[in-house]
Order: sequence, then C-alpha cells, then structure tokens
Amino acid sequence: MRCIRFILVTTFCLAIGIAYAQQKANSKQPSKGHAKTFRPPVYFGNSDYKGGPIDKQRFAELLQQGLSAHDSVGNKYKILGFDFGYSEQKIYEDSIGNIMKVMDFSSEYCRGDTISRDIARDGDTTENGDVALSIYHRVKPGDTVYFDNIMLEVSGHNSLLSIPDTIAFAGRPIKCIIVK
Repeated sequence: MRCIRFILVTTFCLAIGIAYAQQKANSKQPSKGHAKTFRPPVYFGNSDYKGGPIDKQRFAELLQQGLSAHDSVGNKYKILGFDFGYSEQKIYEDSIGNIMKVMDFSSEYCRGDTISRDIARDGDTTENGDVALSIYHRVKPGDTVYFDNIMLEVSGHNSLLSIPDTIAFAGRPIKCIIVK
C-alpha cells in the first residue's frame, strides 16, 4: 500500500511540474494575434503617392508609370500582380423621375506592375454601341480606384544553390479618391 501511495504522489508531482513548465514556455512565445506582418508600402511610379485624394490629371499621369514598391531602407520589390477595382459614380433616374447617385463597381486582376490593356485602351465598341473609354479618360471627381491584394516578390541568393530563392508576400493596398 505504501508503494502505491508513493507512486501516486510522485506521478501527481511530476504532472504538476510538467504542466507548470509548459505554461511557462507558452508565456514566453509572442502571441499570434499581436505579431506584426511586414507589408511594405506601394507607390505610383517614381512618386511618393501611396493613396488618398488625387486630381484626375495627376492620377492618369502616375497610373501610366505603373506601381512600385520599396521599404524605408530602400529595398525594392518586384510587383507580381494586383486586383484593380474601380468604383464609378453615376447618376440615374428612377421610374418616377427621381435622380439618384449610384456607384458602379468593376474589378479585374492585373499581372505585373501596370494595369491591363483592356482597362487602358480606348475605342472599343460595347454591345449597345457606346464607345468604351480608357480608365485615363473615364475617371471623374467622386470616383474611387482601389489597388488590393498587391503581391510582391523579393529575390535572394542561397549560397548553397545555384538558383536564387524568391519569396512572395503582400504589399499595402492603395485607395485613390479622384477630386477636381
């Protein structure tokens, strides 16, 4: 009977010691919810513009340069692609003649650092006979343009391999509000 009590007490003490050690080890690790992720800012072309109000002419000029990304240290990142979203403000009239503002939203994935040719080109005729305008001519005050899910790439060189290592990650999104 003494032997069984000794084994039970010893097992109980070991279990408490292991639980205490695990709790202590978990408290030293940073919590997952508070960890900061690295997301470098993304800019229009060679400018320092990274979102906010912008006039139509400056927007068209910078958009033609494409997107670029670099961090505060000066490391440059290659842009693999992004989601381009355009929220266009339109005015419609309902069935009884009331005027109402409605936002039409369109979105497209663009590869690389520039918008796709479908968004940038002029002159295509739509199904109802209208001539489609490029984004450069179509934007007007009140519209909003989004650049989301911007994927960046950084290349490094592993000394043991002859091929470079690449890492892809997300950059900060850009939101442009077109003003006069």
